[in-house]
Amino acid sequence: DELLASQAIQTITFNKGVTVKDALHFLALKYHKNIVPTPKVDGEITVTKLYDVTFEEALSAVLGTNKYEVQGNFIKVYTAEEYDKVMNDRRRMESKIFTLYYISAEEAKDLLDPVKSKEGSIAATKAPEVGVSSGDELSVNEGGNTMSLQDSIIMKDYPEEIAEAESLLAQLDVKPRQVLVEATILSATLNEFLDFGVDLNLMAGLNLNGTAATETIVAEDNISRGTAATSPIESITNITNGTPLETSGFATAGGSGLRIGISTGEVRVLITALEAITDVTVLANPKILALNKQLGSVFIGKNVGYRSSTTVSSSGIASSGEVEFKKLGTQLSFRPYIADDGNIRMDIYPKDSSFDGIDADGIPQETSVQLSANIMVKDGQTVVIGGLFRDSVTSAKTQVPLLGDIPIVGELFKGTSDQTVRQEVIILLTPHIINNLDELEGDKRAADVERKRLGARDALHWLGAGRLAEDSYSKAVSLYSDGDTEAALAELNWTLHLRPTYYEALRLRERIIRETSPDAAEAIERIMLDAIEHEESQNWLRR
Repeated sequence: DELLASQAIQTITFNKGVTVKDALHFLALKYHKNIVPTPKVDGEITVTKLYDVTFEEALSAVLGTNKYEVQGNFIKVYTAEEYDKVMNDRRRMESKIFTLYYISAEEAKDLLDPVKSKEGSIAATKAPEVGVSSGDELSVNEGGNTMSLQDSIIMKDYPEEIAEAESLLAQLDVKPRQVLVEATILSATLNEFLDFGVDLNLMAGLNLNGTAATETIVAEDNISRGTAATSPIESITNITNGTPLETSGFATAGGSGLRIGISTGEVRVLITALEAITDVTVLANPKILALNKQLGSVFIGKNVGYRSSTTVSSSGIASSGEVEFKKLGTQLSFRPYIADDGNIRMDIYPKDSSFDGIDADGIPQETSVQLSANIMVKDGQTVVIGGLFRDSVTSAKTQVPLLGDIPIVGELFKGTSDQTVRQEVIILLTPHIINNLDELEGDKRAADVERKRLGARDALHWLGAGRLAEDSYSKAVSLYSDGDTEAALAELNWTLHLRPTYYEALRLRERIIRETSPDAAEAIERIMLDAIEHEESQNWLRR
């Protein structure tokens, strides 16, 4: 191709009746090319003048039905019949090994199959097969025997097809992009006011965008409780900060459906807001680096073993058996798909299962809730998944001392009380696109510093309202020192919401109110004095 390119544009004039060989000789002298026609190339050219053409354009116009082939610094010209015979000569076929770094040999073989000629062939090395189906566990099959051999393909074909295959592989075998998914799995204890789960609309101060459950959630066959909501909730107003919450599409309050939302805030802020509603335990906080379109998974729980089959001897004694394990706990599988615009489409498969007794065959039974969701999020946004419930029942027996031990009559002095503790598993997923591994190393170092500063216990265990209140108060003091009294007052309101008797926060809020609104401070004092006088007068009357 370089032999034909980089030629000046010229205007060429031929005499009438010039033969093809003479015209080729003229072009060879004019452009300083080595053009070698075969003896069978004959005939007259059909053009007399060419305007503003390159050498390649002039050569094509002169050849007509004839063909040419570039061999080194020579341009060989054939008739159409000769050209087909030369091109299909198997002695021209050659073999080349392509070493692959990012795509598998089988994939490369399938992609190059349309490129090869009818006589060509492609062989691929057999890589170890590790199959992962969405939402399922790993299944490892027998793979290649030569584990040290890198994925490669061997292509035997004509030089033209091999050159085209090499060009395609240069575009296909490129470093894949990666997604770092920060998964936070929480357990929220539910009380009588949260019997249907944590209402995400109560998380004031967060930018939450709800996703309609009927559009994003595909229910599995073994969902044991809950139905998807069909009507959205209207946005409510955050009284503390005056920011409207975008919560349309979340399951309505009082429904027990699975809920999915998207937040643009930090995960720590989400946990803080959840802690203000109920007690929250961080079950796990793994960071999983997954290649584009590859599956990542995490499991928190236990493997319950059971004997699936038993071999009984002739004497009726069980001699051996096969033991299998059932996973019980919280499982999360996901598969990211990176788009060119920076968005990430994620297939998400969360599942929560708990032990539900043993059947007559000795096999442990499970009660599980799982869902399949396909969500589009931006880089750095957090996916909030709620509605995975688990119930645990504890029984306690009580009796009146001595009387409960009397036969028959003692049953009247015994009692049994059952206590049900309901928890909701909430999953937070924050994907980050990693274009360079240096970015990941920097994030790891920053995370290590943060972990050492806060302590591993603070990062992974129960988050207390007291510690959150102290953090909020420290932030309020910093804002007040910077002169931002409005933001400091809003932060103090949140602090007192977490700990109403926080003396320092009360004093600082009173000071800010006196500085910014003296009239309001006097009104508050007047109300407090009236309340104190009323209380003292009531005490005096009682005396």
